[in-house]
Amino acid sequence: MRVVLLLGCDSGLRREELARATRERLSPTSFGDANAAVWQLLAIGNRSKEHVVPVSPATIDALRMHWRDRGLDFSTATSGPLLAPMYIPRTRLAQKKHAEGTPLACHPDSLNTMVDWAMKRLIAGMPDLTTAEMKLLAGTSPHAFRHTFGTQATAEDVPLDVVQRVPGHASLQTTSIYVQAEKQRLLREVGDLYRKNGGAE
Repeated sequence: MRVVLLLGCDSGLRREELARATRERLSPTSFGDANAAVWQLLAIGNRSKEHVVPVSPATIDALRMHWRDRGLDFSTATSGPLLAPMYIPRTRLAQKKHAEGTPLACHPDSLNTMVDWAMKRLIAGMPDLTTAEMKLLAGTSPHAFRHTFGTQATAEDVPLDVVQRVPGHASLQTTSIYVQAEKQRLLREVGDLYRKNGGAE
């Protein structure tokens, strides 16, 4: 779950792109510092279009742990799905692939199941949440992390063309949604300030 959250927020990848991500398409770059390099993932998007997305050091650490949990060494591996189930699903296809020795990747639908499970645990562990906050968390899906990337990148003044390319938006018009979200946040926050000051300057 940690890898799904971090990788989704790093890159704005769709759940299908997360499920298809492989070790052979992931490599370190010369960016970042010596102890925490930024990695790059060649993602396969809609209509099999490829695009490069950055991967944070925190996500690489989470991937190392996920691979260790799977009994594999991330550092020496050269292939295989980045995300794999921790147990073999009982479906006929999964059982057949396992018997053949084919590495299993997480199915896109299983990512929804994981996020749903995580949100239920989060809600249960936070008794002070309002009903509205609980509903918001309960409705979270892997696609929400895609929006998280766009909103955070825009808020940090990442150039709009970069915000467009990382998640693989075909149109700058799609990306401009995040600019509108940031403007709304700005107005909401300043509105709160005005209200606290009683409307006076």
